[in-house]
Formats: sequence, structure tokens, C-alpha cells
Amino acid sequence: MKGMAMKNLLILVPTTCAILAMTVGGYCFHVAVPVLCAVLIVFGSQGSIAATKWLLVAALAFSIAGDWMLRQRNGQEMMFVYGIAGFFVAHAGFLLFCLRNGRMQWRLLLVLATGYGVFFFWKLLPAIDGGILPVAVLAYTLISCFSLAAAWGLHRTKLSRLLFSAGIGCILFSDTLIACCEFLNVCGLYRYAMMPAYYAAHLLITAALIYKRNGKTEE
Repeated sequence: MKGMAMKNLLILVPTTCAILAMTVGGYCFHVAVPVLCAVLIVFGSQGSIAATKWLLVAALAFSIAGDWMLRQRNGQEMMFVYGIAGFFVAHAGFLLFCLRNGRMQWRLLLVLATGYGVFFFWKLLPAIDGGILPVAVLAYTLISCFSLAAAWGLHRTKLSRLLFSAGIGCILFSDTLIACCEFLNVCGLYRYAMMPAYYAAHLLITAALIYKRNGKTEE
């Protein structure tokens, strides 16, 4: 029981880094969150999902790359596009993982795609300059909807499925806030929720994979 409890509590390590990143600051704490989450997924996931855990590790790696590019853009549109591309591939990894271990929830996808489609064409598109950026934002919006709908169809226990879906939902929530601030100039209190949602996404996804009870992986 003690060993099992310790494995469950390992999620506190990247959680501590997330807290330090938001309070003390520093890129080392910031990037440590997805890196440590990837390590926990590699060594903590078991059962039927173990063979596909590398899709999640790859997704976290591209998430780190996309985040770094967005941080380095300094007003350069193409760096913003490259950052979106990194996160696009990350969502592709989440999507493939979910489809390998579950099935698409088409009704939820229809609701998400309709809602975000209206948001994109009504609000975002008129506010985004021409070129490749609108295409990148639209493609990223669509794959985000696909990955969340697929997450809800994971063949896991209810708790694991809820944790994983909440993690993908936090990514979508954080990205929505970023879009509102970046393109619509609506920031306000939104800016204070972006990073907590970003960190929560990694922690929830990881918790969904490593949580154990009764000596067995939550499946």
C-alpha cells in the first residue's frame, strides 16, 4: 500500500514545479512540468496503454517545442505559426493515443466543432491578418476539438477518462484565452488563468495515466 501511495504522489513533483513557475518564475520550472510529466508517463503507465505511451511522450515534446517558439516570436508571425504547428502535432499525438485506446465521440465532436467554428468565423477570422495565420489557427482549432472528443471516448475507468478529458479540456480552455487576448485584445483577468490551465492540462493527463488503486493501474 505504501509503494502504491508513493507512486500516486509522484504527481506532486511536477505540481511543485508548476507552483514555482507561477510564483518564483523561471523557464527551468516552467519546462520541468511537461518534462517530468513525460518521465512519469514513461515509467508509470502500465497495462493496455503502455504500448502507446510514446504517443503521449511525443505529444509533450512537441508541446514544449511549440511553447518555446511562441516565447521566442518577438512579433514575428512565422514564429507564431511554427508555435501553433508544434501544438498541432502535440494534439495529433493526443488524438492518436485516444483513438488507439478508445473511440471518437462524434456527437461531442459535432458540438465542439460547431461552437468553435462559429467562434472562429464570427470573432477570430475578422481580427486576424491575412496570410497563413488564419489557416493555422483554424487547423489547430479543429484538431483541438477532435482530440477532446476522442479523449471522452477513451476505454478507461470513469475517473481516468475524466482526468484525461479534463486535461485536454484545459489545453483548449487555455488556448481559447490566448486567442481572446492575442487577436481580440480581451485580456483582463484572462491572463491569470492561461498558465494555470496550461500546467493543469499536463498534470491531469499524467494523473490519468499513472493513477493506481489496489495495486493495479487504473484501467
